[in-house]
Amino acid sequence: MFRRLRAPVLPLPRPLPLPRPRFRPRPRFRLAAAAALRGERHGRWLWPAALAFVLGAYRIGTPQLWRDELATWSAATRSTGELLDLLHRVDAVSGAYYLALHYWIAVFGDSPTSLRTPSLLAMTATAALVALAAGKLSGAPAALPAGLLFAALPSVSRYAQEARGYAFAVLAVAAATWFLLRALEEPGRVRPRWWCGYAVCVLLAGAFHLVAVAALAGHAAVVAVRLRGRSWRHVLPGYGLACAGAAVALLPLVLAGQRQADRQISWIGAPPVSGLVTVLPGLFGAGAVAAGLLTTGLLAARLLALTAPGRVRRASRAAALQAALLAVLPLLAVWVLSQGPSSYWTGRYLLFTVPAWAMLAGAGVGVGARVPGRRGVRPGLLLVLGVLALPAQWGLRAADAHDGYDLKGAAALVAADYRPGDAIVPPRGGASYLMVDLGMRYYLPRSDRLRDVFVRTDAVRLHDFFALECPVPADCLGPEERVWVVGVGALPDPYADLSPAQAEALKSRYTPVRTVHTGGLTITLLTLLTRGQ
Repeated sequence: MFRRLRAPVLPLPRPLPLPRPRFRPRPRFRLAAAAALRGERHGRWLWPAALAFVLGAYRIGTPQLWRDELATWSAATRSTGELLDLLHRVDAVSGAYYLALHYWIAVFGDSPTSLRTPSLLAMTATAALVALAAGKLSGAPAALPAGLLFAALPSVSRYAQEARGYAFAVLAVAAATWFLLRALEEPGRVRPRWWCGYAVCVLLAGAFHLVAVAALAGHAAVVAVRLRGRSWRHVLPGYGLACAGAAVALLPLVLAGQRQADRQISWIGAPPVSGLVTVLPGLFGAGAVAAGLLTTGLLAARLLALTAPGRVRRASRAAALQAALLAVLPLLAVWVLSQGPSSYWTGRYLLFTVPAWAMLAGAGVGVGARVPGRRGVRPGLLLVLGVLALPAQWGLRAADAHDGYDLKGAAALVAADYRPGDAIVPPRGGASYLMVDLGMRYYLPRSDRLRDVFVRTDAVRLHDFFALECPVPADCLGPEERVWVVGVGALPDPYADLSPAQAEALKSRYTPVRTVHTGGLTITLLTLLTRGQ
């Protein structure tokens, strides 16, 4: 019998792998630009940063330096040794900023634009961080509105044009908030790099302005809200070590600040309860802007309650609660501390809370993007708030926007009639805090050297901002034939700002020949008495 033979089953050959297309990555700047145009992640921080930079850079050098900025210039232009000697005596809490600006000036000079550019860059970076933190806290729809609102605030532009450390303290607090929110994203996992970043930012916030450490009150509340009902073992070690490490590092600065408090902040009074409200216009740069931000939050909350789905409503309420804690609790903490021996209650000291207020308003404006049929609410609210900020923004660019005294104009009057060998008598005593002597020295040409008649020991050798005057003014008169006397206000008597002994010493040898009133100052030229007078 014949058997039916079966052909052997051979395995099919494997198909040859197709060649993979070569991936050619697009340049990063093109990806970032495309994402910004599409409103993707990069655009959420890029546009706020750009707006903050443009508003802060516009006419940044036009406002004249005022007394605080003149103190910065005086400190930062000293040698490193002289600066450290100054900090040992006064203003140790600003030492980190003075040292940073000292090296900046060595490279870029000490023009008003150069002195203020670091603050401009700090506020630009802060606007980006506000957008990123708002996205982490309240979701993507709140990121861009929060960043734009922060960038458009008049107070942000004002202190982007300020040669002081406030902008850096605001930047450090915003960065600390972002690191905290990143660390809390996955509470079940320990993320050491986020906690290390948080500790460094808290340390920098205190180094640039000690009052900014009050932001920890809001951060602690956010940690408590986020971890309610969850395990704490993954968060408490990192959070506790970060706060403790920053506190230990800042302790020497705290002790130095306490020793110098009488000289630094004795002029600030304890705030009443109404101060919690009256400080808001100064915090945002204008009363209309403050009212607009608060009204926006209330309107958005009402819209959310009426039209939003339940899940969206719950998530938005939780985010708004945390943003409110970040904004309000630090203010309350500073208010309570200001009831003690030293008060810290002034608008620029509380500027570090502005990012949280912008995040709160951004969460409210972002509600419009979550509610069906209400997507036009967000651009409308942003436009209204921008219009409210416009008058204050415009006023910031005036020459006397930072102070009411025209030091530049006074220096120009002296320089126009300067003769080698001229001397000067700036106001001191009760008017020393105005730093008129520093202002005249800054704005006068470097070639015009005027001896300060009644100075016995200058401020640099005294390790201070203020010089030591001669106890017997007549002994300090020199051979100068002409003396310029500068007074504060429209003075009918050119000697009104001088002590009686100084006035008598000048009257015994000089006579006024010309008096000019300009920009809140009185400039009088004295010449030697002729025989027979």
